[in-house]
Amino acid sequence: MTGPLAAETSYAISRYGPSHISPISVLEGLRSYLGNKASVDYVKGCDIVDSTWPESEIIPVPLSAEERGGIEEATVKARTSDLIIAVLGEDEKRVGESLSRTSLDLPGRQEQLLEALQATGKPVVLVLINGQPLTVNWANRYVPAILEAWFPNSNGGQAIAETLFGDYNPGGKLSITFRRPPDR
Repeated sequence: MTGPLAAETSYAISRYGPSHISPISVLEGLRSYLGNKASVDYVKGCDIVDSTWPESEIIPVPLSAEERGGIEEATVKARTSDLIIAVLGEDEKRVGESLSRTSLDLPGRQEQLLEALQATGKPVVLVLINGQPLTVNWANRYVPAILEAWFPNSNGGQAIAETLFGDYNPGGKLSITFRRPPDR
């Protein structure tokens, strides 16, 4: 497992509701769900945003040595795994009231992490944690499984684990549109 939101829970604590809760991260949810049936290794890979964000959404800058190292560490671990679960997206500091962005792409170095993971040849599952639709056009084309989790509640890690392993089959209609460039 990899991604800056795999072990994160801050998005599950609402500033409009109770704050004395103990949210379950996706990493904790998977480890709890699987118990001793499987080993769940974790390498973060990258931060939610890079050091020049939000400017980097408009003017890209090269990856730093530290960022390249984090992505490399994640891909090395991924090559020894049977399955890669990448938990990517946004946190509560990137979306919400008066937090507009200039791009709907994955922030920071997350796209580079995802592309490097897919290049390992191992099966990749992308779990998106976000509060607005993101443009995941590359992932839609190259990643075989995408789970849109939005900002899950305090038990989101458990619900995501149950969904990934088929104990729950979410469904519904979206009230929003995911931006996609026109076919050429």
